[in-house]
Amino acid sequence: MQNNNDFFVSIITPNYNGEKYLEETIVSVISQTNKNFEFLIFDGNSNDKSHEIINKFKDKIDHLSIEKDINHYHAVDKAIKICNGNIILWINSDDVLHKDAVSNIIEIFKADESIEWISGKNGYIKNGKKIIGIPYIYPNIIIKKGLAHHNYWGFIQQETTVFKKKLFQKSGGFKKKYGNASDYHLWINFSSFAKLKSYNIELGYFRTWAGQNSKVQEKNYFEDTGYKKNLISFRFLRILFSILCLPYVYFKTKKLKKN
Repeated sequence: MQNNNDFFVSIITPNYNGEKYLEETIVSVISQTNKNFEFLIFDGNSNDKSHEIINKFKDKIDHLSIEKDINHYHAVDKAIKICNGNIILWINSDDVLHKDAVSNIIEIFKADESIEWISGKNGYIKNGKKIIGIPYIYPNIIIKKGLAHHNYWGFIQQETTVFKKKLFQKSGGFKKKYGNASDYHLWINFSSFAKLKSYNIELGYFRTWAGQNSKVQEKNYFEDTGYKKNLISFRFLRILFSILCLPYVYFKTKKLKKN
């Protein structure tokens, strides 16, 4: 941990019985090329091999909490309240970070201090293979109206979203307390205070795997957004719009990186 400027990053990992991929997640964090971050793990009192895995890396973890929680949103909320970073990066225990994530984050926030939250290229892990997509664009009105939803524009990928702690505090944080789609509601809260800026940078990868993509979890998530899952989605509009905006996103990213 090197807390030597105003662009210090807090990387938060909530975990509960995540033994399958937890070590890979931890290694992706501690292997960052830029060390100007702290690493916090909040474990909900797992009963699998999670604690054994965590103990292997105990000297690389700046804050460890092992106690029962409501869910991973509750764990993230507790972590944000005690973290030292001005910038929050939240990565779940089955996902991973790009090795230059912290470096990319600091570069963008340092170049324009008015920025409050950002997203990068969408990243996925499917069948063990990393896939990098394009940076998606989310007009503020889309987020504010709750249309950043799979039925409409498409969900905002949490693993590639980074925000300032002061925005979290200003927005009231997780107002819909610890529901199944608390990140979806958090982004709506954020949109009343700041615009989400998209950049051509690599941040995180969302893993799809059978245990995590259960029908029950998906059903609960959709119910908590206030919508039922539609048979027809309009996410192609997000893809089309983002492709049209790519030259501008590439240009503004390159310009900020030069500053």
